[in-house]
Amino acid sequence: MPDLRPGRLGAITRIAGWFVVFYTIATLALGAAIYVIGEGALREQMDDRILAESAYLVDVHRHMGVGGLRQTLQRRDDRGVNALGYLLTSASGRRLGGELKTDRPPAGWAQIEFLDQDDRRNVAHALTVRLPDGNSLTVAMEMAPERELRRTTALLLLAGVSATLLGGIIGGVLLTRAIRSRLREMNSTAQGIISGDMNLRMPIARPDDEFGQLAGTLNAMLDRNSALIENLRQVSSDIAHDLRTPLAKVRQRLERMMVLGPVEGPLHDEVERSILEIDTTLSLFSALLRIAEVEAGALRQYFRMFDLSAAVARVCDSYVAVAEDSDRTLTCRLAPAVLITGDVELVSQALVNLLENALRYTPPGSRMKVVLGTEGGKVLLSVTDNGPGVPEERREILTQRFTRGDRSRGTPGYGLGLHLVQAVAEVHGGRLRLSNAEPGLRADMEFPLPIAETDGQG
Repeated sequence: MPDLRPGRLGAITRIAGWFVVFYTIATLALGAAIYVIGEGALREQMDDRILAESAYLVDVHRHMGVGGLRQTLQRRDDRGVNALGYLLTSASGRRLGGELKTDRPPAGWAQIEFLDQDDRRNVAHALTVRLPDGNSLTVAMEMAPERELRRTTALLLLAGVSATLLGGIIGGVLLTRAIRSRLREMNSTAQGIISGDMNLRMPIARPDDEFGQLAGTLNAMLDRNSALIENLRQVSSDIAHDLRTPLAKVRQRLERMMVLGPVEGPLHDEVERSILEIDTTLSLFSALLRIAEVEAGALRQYFRMFDLSAAVARVCDSYVAVAEDSDRTLTCRLAPAVLITGDVELVSQALVNLLENALRYTPPGSRMKVVLGTEGGKVLLSVTDNGPGVPEERREILTQRFTRGDRSRGTPGYGLGLHLVQAVAEVHGGRLRLSNAEPGLRADMEFPLPIAETDGQG
């Protein structure tokens, strides 16, 4: 059974996690692109403004000379109408105009440091132009807006990534819970079908969505399988049922032949062997009908809570002497007052089949043990022997119909005993497990605890 507990990291959670990672990376990439584009646009705007201002001042120098340029720079510094700084120096480096406090930069574009009014160092982007008279004109713009944009963009990027991550996690949790809820319903239904209730069908909340379409397809498949299984069961049951009557009549005629014929002789022996063969065939048909009845789940409506400890004790008491007569020993260790919901006759018959298998397929001197108790929230009824055991590769097929171990080819039987045990366990909501007892074979029948008792333990 798949583990669909909310705390377990499953495929749905991993898919949601990958979506969150993808969208977080996409948000980071988008933020980085916006940052680079924004910074480039701001730098281009700064360069255009500095170039335009430099071109204007160079034109002023051409028409009005150094004196006119100094007056223009003075007026611009006094008005403080923009964020530009100016510096006019002679060829020898002497300051001629402008209030920009910095050393004369080299010609062309450069990043310079200057002192503001509070004598604090700042960084500016500057363009220095050589004038025709040998003087130098520097126009600079402080880079604080660019740094502010960088901080703002980083904060926006961090906020975007955080929002995407938080929204993705919340959305992923909600999506995971919703899908897990739908899958849990479908899985619970599937487990009920596996337990033998073939009338269960997948719930369909919305027929038009993907889960509804999948549930509809599974239900159609289950309807088809149920019809095929029912036809197969009906055919086997009908054959077994229909053949019982003529076989019973043949048996009666053979019994009359024994009465009417000679008491001894070859004819008497052949008739007696024929009667034994018919009895074996009739027992086979009875077993097939019993298995069909159990697998159909029709007996579930008669289930009642009963004391499994008492039922197992009765079977053990009956088989202790049988084991001693066959030169084997049987010990039973039973927990008191173990209750389950089911059919006491079916469970007793399943235990009888397990004990018969142990008696039949173990050599004289073997030891058998029956243990009943609770383990892991379930009732566990086990039969263990120290015989030759069964190879691991054959354990699973032993529960199939008409399957027998290699050591049992020459012994009576048709390979239906363990199949009936498995059918009984499954119709009670449990299962049959075969394992190595080192040495020998261990057969465990698991049953669920009654609901009231399970709630009391929780």
